[in-house]
Amino acid sequence: MDTCSSTRLFNSLKPHIPRILSQLDRDPDSPTFGSFDRNYWHYKIRDFSSIILQQGVLILQVLYKYDHPENPWFGNAAVSQWIQGSLDFWGKEQLKNGSFNEYYPYESGYPPTAFSLYAVALMVRESQMEPGSELKVHIRKAVKWLLKHPEKEALNQEAAGLAALVLASKIPGIIVNPGLLEQRLKCFYQRQTEEGWFPEYGGPDLGYLTVTLDCLWDIYAVSKDKRAFLALGKAIGFLSKMVSVSGETPVMINARNTDYLVPYGICRYAEHDPQAASLLRTLLSKADKPGHYLNRTDDRYACHYVGQSFFRTLLHLDKITPNQVPLPAETGFSHFFPEAGLQVIHLPTKTSFYIYSRKGGIINIFNKNGIQATDFGWRHPVHSGKFAVTHWLDDAYIIRQSSGEWSIEGEMTTHGWMKSSPFRHIVLRVGSRIAGNNLIPILKKLMIFGSLKSGIQFQRQITLHAEDSLTIVDTFSGKAFLADRLRPAPHYSLRHVASAGLFVPEELLELPEFQPMTKNSTYTLQRKITF
Repeated sequence: MDTCSSTRLFNSLKPHIPRILSQLDRDPDSPTFGSFDRNYWHYKIRDFSSIILQQGVLILQVLYKYDHPENPWFGNAAVSQWIQGSLDFWGKEQLKNGSFNEYYPYESGYPPTAFSLYAVALMVRESQMEPGSELKVHIRKAVKWLLKHPEKEALNQEAAGLAALVLASKIPGIIVNPGLLEQRLKCFYQRQTEEGWFPEYGGPDLGYLTVTLDCLWDIYAVSKDKRAFLALGKAIGFLSKMVSVSGETPVMINARNTDYLVPYGICRYAEHDPQAASLLRTLLSKADKPGHYLNRTDDRYACHYVGQSFFRTLLHLDKITPNQVPLPAETGFSHFFPEAGLQVIHLPTKTSFYIYSRKGGIINIFNKNGIQATDFGWRHPVHSGKFAVTHWLDDAYIIRQSSGEWSIEGEMTTHGWMKSSPFRHIVLRVGSRIAGNNLIPILKKLMIFGSLKSGIQFQRQITLHAEDSLTIVDTFSGKAFLADRLRPAPHYSLRHVASAGLFVPEELLELPEFQPMTKNSTYTLQRKITF
């Protein structure tokens, strides 16, 4: 069966449907009818509904529209009632200033406002419904807030906000200031790099890039803005070079450690481009297998953009023509992306390996069966449960690259974990009640951008030998360095990312063994990887 048939994808998605529907309050007499946050309406773990989960309404819409003999939800009156309840609940949860909460009360978060308005505006457009006057009031308030609060660091979020604004502008009775909207769109398109990716807190991220592709297609679909179509093509060109000989993409070469790709934008662009069709077929080819990332997606992201993107793809997958072109991993490819600081080498049908210099020189190696070897650098305990790490996205690293050799120099970054406690949650809630949205930059600095230096210098030298092995030589120095405290870093990054941290096969690989070489003023270790 064609890997790009809607029937095959539907068979992969069917086991997830009851689980997703269980997240929804389906009791029409309930005061929380329509909430997709089961932790709120059922378990009572939270005292607010995380509104970003209302994107699950798009899954309801697909189930209602997808005509298939094994789809009992097609045209079902209960599903139609759930859709209306989800839209009504969205409006009830809106804050006075037009924004919404995701992680805590009074948050006024950009993602919940952008992604939820995006979903509501898509519902209005694709169901060709006439929104009631009350729903229009909530849409106007969300539009007004989004126009005043651009997102400058996580561009997938800005893409969702822009898609929401463009879609809302097409709803009769909704006015979106065209000058402000065009200014935001212009700034957004200018941020796309020549290599094709959009920055996500300082670097490329394949998972978030595919989220951006979904948004770009929806912008293009309603506005016919050629900038969106051209941006799609550049981004898909970059993505196609990242797919390994096993048809997978590495996780930790991402700036934000995402371990998924969403298909909707790729699917729609594939109607016009054979390379996108090849990329889509590769990404969906193992969706029915237990190891596919779709099957490790948790309840939250099954209702968030991962789930809705897969379900929306169902309605368009059979439009893809059988025309395909080989992906770079099939024909052979070697390139260093200087903006990203990323080396990609595909030895056709044999090996793919990736070196992410801007993350301290982490390494991922794949063969046709999947991940074969990894190296995530080093950790060094320092104080108070914190570690100095080389696995950190840092613009200060000095990177040198020549034929078959890579060098990364820098200072290890100190970071740790933020552990929840009742006291911290009390402080968070009091602070958010007082400061509102102004609290978010402080939290981002603590959990994402923290870059306290450790006083430990490192240099990593990587040498490729005859396309069958590589050598890693690491050197450390500095008064704070203690050789007996140094340990190989596991898969996990200490940079907080909500959508990361799901189980991935590389966690089962043994940590690398290094051979010490000297113990003078510097400490040097060497490792060889054969593939």
